[in-house]
Amino acid sequence: MDDSKQIACHECDLLIKLTHLAEGCKALCPRCGYTLTINHRNARDRVIAFSLTALVFLGLSCAFPFLTFSAQGQDRIATLMQSVTVMITEDFTSLAVIIFITIIIIPALYLLSATYVYMSLNTSRLFPGTRKVMKLIGHLQHWSMADIFLIGILISFIKIMSLADVSLGLSFWSYVLFIISMTAAVLHIDKHQIWQWIKEKENIPAAAPVPQHGVHQACHVCTELTDESKKICDICGTHLYLRIKNSVQKTWALLITAVFLYIPANMLPIMRTNLFGEETTNTILGGVLVLWEHGSYPIAMVIFIASVMVPVGKIFALGWLCYSVQTQNQSSYQQKTQLYRVTELVGRWSMVDVFVVAILVALIKLGNIMSIYPGWGAIAFAGMVIVTVMAALSFDPRLIWDPIRNEKH
Repeated sequence: MDDSKQIACHECDLLIKLTHLAEGCKALCPRCGYTLTINHRNARDRVIAFSLTALVFLGLSCAFPFLTFSAQGQDRIATLMQSVTVMITEDFTSLAVIIFITIIIIPALYLLSATYVYMSLNTSRLFPGTRKVMKLIGHLQHWSMADIFLIGILISFIKIMSLADVSLGLSFWSYVLFIISMTAAVLHIDKHQIWQWIKEKENIPAAAPVPQHGVHQACHVCTELTDESKKICDICGTHLYLRIKNSVQKTWALLITAVFLYIPANMLPIMRTNLFGEETTNTILGGVLVLWEHGSYPIAMVIFIASVMVPVGKIFALGWLCYSVQTQNQSSYQQKTQLYRVTELVGRWSMVDVFVVAILVALIKLGNIMSIYPGWGAIAFAGMVIVTVMAALSFDPRLIWDPIRNEKH
């Protein structure tokens, strides 16, 4: 990076003079605490190594048995892909597509994109489309749910241990190593540094300094500062705007949609169980109560928090933030920003219940002895989780701090 560079905080829009960082150091926004950039040691080589390693383990996790289920003299071997294909055979194609995309396609595409960008940065000249691929990484990071799927596997494993003998296959351990390698790659990726390296590679001049109390516009992708008259970012080619257009209105619309989806998600069965020819249905809360009655208190608490408390809490939190912005509430700016970060972070973890259903459906298929089928509540719940993630992404946290900006101008 340049010895001195002026940037705007991504979350509160504060103008900050960022100096060169030593290895292992990070820069935080002095106003809202947002992590602006981290200078990891050997970041380029480490991201490439971790990403390629993760891709290898992801391929291996699809090649071998994932879990083996044995009950009443019958054995059932489930692979990673069966959690998807079984949903299709049960006419739940939309749920199968969601699972396949979030646990395999998006993580693989993210790792391939990261490898492409960092390999490009290690050459004398950037590969074609490096900027577009870098922009793609920013979109993909919100929708990768491979780590949540792993938690779903562990919960499923504990749930059915009392019903039958369950063993973990080679693919399970490959998937664990894939998650570890991918997490290491993600932690070493720093978007701010990447865009600075791209500027250096293409000899793009630094933006003119903006007065501390002057009017500025920052690209929401690469954080490049420009004046308000510009419509396209010179660095990444993104359409520029002071704030996300109709951010609050979009967020309200998505939150209302989430509420309408959450009602059938709790009323309709999330799965159906056939035990010796007798079929029973389980809703989300019903499943939590059954687990609690059987003494599985930790699992019941995890499912209750992820499937009930997190979605409800996220809807109320984002609704309150929208109301606060609309009423121009001039208090607790930092607390509101922290609340937004929490809602953005935990929202996707609600998918754990859907993943548990997918694994149980793929694994427990023993005819009339014991079989589990997905319910329509699972589709409604998955839709609700996706909509709440979209709501968090549509909300512009800089709106929280705009009363301070307006006072200065």
